[in-house]
Amino acid sequence: MTEDMAASLPGLVTATGKAFAVEEQIPIHVQQVIDGSKVTDHHALLPTKSMANADLAALPAGERNILRLIAARLLCAVGEPHRYAETTIITICAGEEFSAKGKVVLSEGWKTVERKMLGDLLGKQKEAVVLPDVKEQSQCSVAGAELKEGQTSPPKPYTEDTLLSAMQAAGADSMPEGVERQGIGTPATRAATIEKLVQKGFLERKGSKKTKVLLPTDKGKALITVMPEEIQSPEMTADWETKLLQIERSEMEPSEFMTEIKEMISSLVTTTEAAKGANALMKNKIIGVCPNCGKPVVEREKGWFCENRECRFVLWKDNAFLKRLGKRMDAHVADKLLRDGRVRLKDCKSAKGKTYNAIVLLSCEADGRSKFSLEFEGGC
Repeated sequence: MTEDMAASLPGLVTATGKAFAVEEQIPIHVQQVIDGSKVTDHHALLPTKSMANADLAALPAGERNILRLIAARLLCAVGEPHRYAETTIITICAGEEFSAKGKVVLSEGWKTVERKMLGDLLGKQKEAVVLPDVKEQSQCSVAGAELKEGQTSPPKPYTEDTLLSAMQAAGADSMPEGVERQGIGTPATRAATIEKLVQKGFLERKGSKKTKVLLPTDKGKALITVMPEEIQSPEMTADWETKLLQIERSEMEPSEFMTEIKEMISSLVTTTEAAKGANALMKNKIIGVCPNCGKPVVEREKGWFCENRECRFVLWKDNAFLKRLGKRMDAHVADKLLRDGRVRLKDCKSAKGKTYNAIVLLSCEADGRSKFSLEFEGGC
C-alpha cells in the first residue's frame, strides 16, 4: 500500500475485526504493508469501513466468502509474525543421502487470526512433522525399506486459476534482477487476455460446470507453430513493461519506445522464414456446407462464413436470436445446424424468466442470409 494510506489503516483494521467478530486484540504493524515503491497497477484489495455497518449475513455465500478472504488477508498482513524452528536431518545409508524436515512452532502469530476467520475454508491442515532429538554424527538403525514402482503422470491441463498463476511466474527464472513486472501481463490484464484468446478461437473451455480446463484449439496450435520465437518469450513482455514504467516516470521518451517496436517488427518480417506448411496450418477450418449455395463454410473471428464471396450466408457468433433464448452460437451449435438444419437446446429462457426446451431450425432468406425459427417440444 502507499504511504498516504498509513494513517487510516489502524481504524480500518479495527473495524474489520469487529465486523467479523474477532474478539482477540489485533496487533497492527502498519509498516509491514506500506511500501509505495512496490505498488504498480493498483494497491492491495481492501475492505471498506462501511462494512462495519452492513448486514454481512444478507450477502450470498460466495460474496461473503470472498469478503472474508480479503478481510482475513488484511488482518494477517498487519499481524504478528508466525515464528517456527525448522530442522533438517541428513542421514547416509549405503552411500546414499536421505533428508527429513521437521517444524516446531514457536509463536502462532497471524495464523491464529487466519484459523479463526477461515477455518472452514482452509480445510484440514497437515500437522507439522516433529523430528527426534539427535546429535551430529550419531548412528541410527533402518526401521524398514521397500521398493515401489510407478509411472509419472503427464501435466494436467490448465484451469483458469492455474493458468493465471503460470502467467504470473512465466520466465521468472531468466528475468534480470530488479525487473518490477515479471511474467505475462499484469494482475489487471491477465484474466482479460485469457478471455480474448477464447473469444478469438485460440483457446476453448472444456469440462464439467465445476471444473473447466483450457485447451488450445487447432487454430491456437497453428499460431504457435508459425509465430517467431522472439515474440513468444515472456522476457520480451517484461522488457516492454519495464520500458512503459520508464515512460510513466519520464525516464524514456514514448517515441524512442515506438521506434524500437517498429525496428523489431521490420526485422522480424524481413528475417523470419515462414514455417514449413504454415499456409496449410493457418487455413480456415471447414466445418460444413453452406445451405444456400453448397460451398464450404469456414470459421473466422466473428462467425462461420460461406467461402463464396457472393453468398451472404453467415452464422454470427454474436447471434441475436440465440441471445434472446439465453444461449450462444458456439462450434457445436454451428456444426449441428449446418449438418442437420436443426439443434435441440435445453433450458432456454423466456422473456418472463421461465425455462423450456426447444429445437432451433435453420433456413435461408431469399438473399442467402441465415434465418432461424423455433419448434417447441410436444408440438406446442
